[in-house]
Amino acid sequence: ETAGGVTYELFIPASVFEGLPAVGHEVQFHVVLVGREEGLELYGFQTELGRRLFSRLRTASGVGPRLALALLGSMSAGQLVEAIRNRDLGRLQTVNGVGKKKAERIAIELGDKLEGLVEETVEVRSESGLVESTVAALLALGYSRVQAEAAIRDILKGMDGSDHDVESLVRRALAELR
Repeated sequence: ETAGGVTYELFIPASVFEGLPAVGHEVQFHVVLVGREEGLELYGFQTELGRRLFSRLRTASGVGPRLALALLGSMSAGQLVEAIRNRDLGRLQTVNGVGKKKAERIAIELGDKLEGLVEETVEVRSESGLVESTVAALLALGYSRVQAEAAIRDILKGMDGSDHDVESLVRRALAELR
């Protein structure tokens, strides 16, 4: 709801929804306005990279805004770019609504169209091993993947590029999750 009292409906990836702060806290989204026969729809993302990848995904035939949103909700932007560029059809097929043919089409049509986004995901990929190890530790402690990833994302945002290891991230995540 805006300061003027106007309320907008915003579609966001499931992974973003699970990581939202408590009601009453301010959040900021990078938004895409999509015109459809049913009317106008707003799609929101936590990062500009997510917004740009959403728009790029929609250029593939058979990929509408809802499927693009599902793809972005199922894995991080870096993981999605990597899956498409490496033609990892199995990983793409884990997304609800993506069968073998659609996964092939996405990989073929978008494999070479992600050049501008690849550089932006390098940092994400370089930390992916650290993040995955931390997520695995939190999963072993009984937390959900969504909770673990949201806590780690919040921690990494506030670290400003400082060095970190799995143990320190797990400790900080546990404090965040309590």
